[in-house]
Amino acid sequence: MVMYKKKASPKPQEISYERVKSYMLWLIERYGDYSAKKLLQKANLLFKDDTQFNEPALNYLIERDIVNDLRYAQRLTESLTEKNIGANKIKEKLYSKGFSSATINECVSSIETSDEDYFEKALLLKVRKFGEAPIDEIKLKQKALRHLIAKGFSYAIANKAVGYSPEEE
Repeated sequence: MVMYKKKASPKPQEISYERVKSYMLWLIERYGDYSAKKLLQKANLLFKDDTQFNEPALNYLIERDIVNDLRYAQRLTESLTEKNIGANKIKEKLYSKGFSSATINECVSSIETSDEDYFEKALLLKVRKFGEAPIDEIKLKQKALRHLIAKGFSYAIANKAVGYSPEEE
């Protein structure tokens, strides 16, 4: 006795330029911006049987400025800058999104943040996790340094924040 009928497998849809283009547009509308590289990867995954239309569809979106890596990377950089993370972590996140190194360097160099601003952000993180007092104990100091470096701050700034004492001013 069969309780459920087996669904007939749907006919595979034909892969066409319009279908690939509409899939890319749907991704952008549904999930927000994508880098060109990530969009191409997603299209290559879905339409792996016939990838001939993926590049032309992507080029169409780039020509019409629907996909603009630099604009998306700059918006992402601004958003990440507002969080308490350093330049190295921002670079890492942009790289994971599939941006070219030229685009990443242009965005990170456009950040109007001085070492003093980064120091303040690092100090804020240090105080939040380890308290206001300067850290003298070796193991705790190493843990604090690892934490700040993982958040994208340089060793010099992290070391300065870990050893900072408000009484020094």
